[in-house]
Amino acid sequence: MPMVKKLTFLVFLFICFVIYSVFTFDYDSQLENTPSTASVLQTVENKQLNEGLVNKIINKFTSTATKKETKPVSITLYKKDGLIVMDGIFASSEESKAIFNMLNINRDGVYSYNDNIAADQNLISKLAILMPSFKELFEDNAKISVNNNEVFLTGTLKDSNHSALLDTNISKANLKLTKDVKIPISAPVVVKEEIKEEIKSEPKQEIVKKVALTSKEIQVKINELIAANKISFERRSSTITESSRTTLTQIAKILQENSQVKIEIGGHTDSRGEKELNRQISQDRANSIKDALISLGINQDRLSAVGYGEDFPIAKDDENGLSEINRRVEFNIKGE
Repeated sequence: MPMVKKLTFLVFLFICFVIYSVFTFDYDSQLENTPSTASVLQTVENKQLNEGLVNKIINKFTSTATKKETKPVSITLYKKDGLIVMDGIFASSEESKAIFNMLNINRDGVYSYNDNIAADQNLISKLAILMPSFKELFEDNAKISVNNNEVFLTGTLKDSNHSALLDTNISKANLKLTKDVKIPISAPVVVKEEIKEEIKSEPKQEIVKKVALTSKEIQVKINELIAANKISFERRSSTITESSRTTLTQIAKILQENSQVKIEIGGHTDSRGEKELNRQISQDRANSIKDALISLGINQDRLSAVGYGEDFPIAKDDENGLSEINRRVEFNIKGE
């Protein structure tokens, strides 16, 4: 076979092979195994939806956590008639009662409650160290405020010499606070000419002139004595305890030095038991105090004893009608 015919025959075979391949190729199978544009787009879209859902869950969780974030307690302590009163916002009545006892407060003020409130126990412990100084060194109307765990102290000291002692006690408590404390200026001593001559002639003789206290000042001094050592009685009786007799001796001394005032002794109980029985118990205890003061040299005409029973509580009794704070004896100046 000539060469030209051979080449022509080979070309014809190649063309037949190409035509056969085109018509027998399985396009459907290949398309099924190859990802389409639509399926790729669907996959991307599904991924975006999943990411969006996760973000929503995270945002919801973060929002819930933020809502449940606690806030510190807000407390105001102020001095009135020689006693410490507490106002505040607390998580519960149990928390307010615990802080009341820890700080040795004398009277409840205005309380409110919020579940999102939490007390800083470390801060309350430091305040407890400072409280004796707050009670003893300051005049009435002094105040301690606690807001967002920041402490503010304002008031006037009783004596200019108390300033260094206050700073020492603040340092002992390791308490950071902002203070606005006024220090009293000692009044200059005015000496008349005739007194000067007497001093010159008798240099060793000291001239002491006592200044009578006002009714309010006497009330404050008596309240401070009771706050430091509460008047108490033997269990289920009107017999005064020995520790309370020391306080009564100090009160009698104040009354002896200020004979122009009269005083009412008020007996009070909590709400446990029958009302009339409580009134009788409080009357018996008030009478015991009156008798004790008379034995200490106080004229009985200056004294009156009244049993108020449970009529005038200064704190809420618990579910059993018990409150140590409400079981008390008060001394009220009734004029001259």
